[in-house]
Amino acid sequence: MEHLSLDVLRTFITIVELKGFNLAAEKVHLSQSAISMQIKKLEDLTGQVLLERRGRQWLLTHQGEILLSYARKMLDLNDEVLLALRETRLKGKMRIGVQGDLMASRVPAAVYRFVKNHPEILVDWKVDSSDALQSLLLARKLDLAMYLANEANPRLDAERLGSFPLHWIAPASDEGAIVHRSPLPLVVLGPECKMRQAASEALTQAGIPWRIVFGSNHLPAMFGAVFAGIGISARTKVGLPEGVRVLPKTVQLPPLPSVHAFLCSAPGEDRRAVLGLKQFLQAEVSLI
Repeated sequence: MEHLSLDVLRTFITIVELKGFNLAAEKVHLSQSAISMQIKKLEDLTGQVLLERRGRQWLLTHQGEILLSYARKMLDLNDEVLLALRETRLKGKMRIGVQGDLMASRVPAAVYRFVKNHPEILVDWKVDSSDALQSLLLARKLDLAMYLANEANPRLDAERLGSFPLHWIAPASDEGAIVHRSPLPLVVLGPECKMRQAASEALTQAGIPWRIVFGSNHLPAMFGAVFAGIGISARTKVGLPEGVRVLPKTVQLPPLPSVHAFLCSAPGEDRRAVLGLKQFLQAEVSLI
């Protein structure tokens, strides 16, 4: 009986998460033609069309959604088996920093899977801004961190995991009244927030008057202010709560850049537990 290749399933998942073949090819270190051939063989094996092109993106068909669910379970089981059988009796305390936005991504679940197979590891979580996490890494007050930034810190050995386009977000119930206010009301995080800086720079360059009407260092509070209709904000789609929405491109607001997700350990960190988790996350977490 024929069988599904885990390598091909991993490529399939990566294409779905990155919504295209070019970025997926870079992630799995294969040529675009090679991964196209893998997907063709996968479709021949299953007898189904799994991906269809819409504009510049490749999206799942109904059959593709079914396969995606099983593929993730198969890869998770594969990883659990390998971790359980390998000599990886890792132990010790790990101090992990994660930017608030990424706590709603696949990162916490991936860390949990790793720790589940290494019960002698104790994880101490720190949720903070990207600048704060980088400072803590440099001070060796964190062992590992994952955060969003415009570019890598040259003093840290950072692995880029993916890119996140920024979007203007508003209350889901608002029909466009907020964006017509002048000056445009902004809801933001602290002054060091890269998304806050990107929003203000984009509006200034576009000649659109703006003012900050709500500022907080607490991400849920910031989303609560948007939900309440106090103003709009600039965020990624990751972790958007109910009650807020991404404004369509038809709204007359300037385009926003992307931020990148970085994973890095503290300078000189060489403990097996930390390096093991870092390698695990590099292989298992695609952020987009």
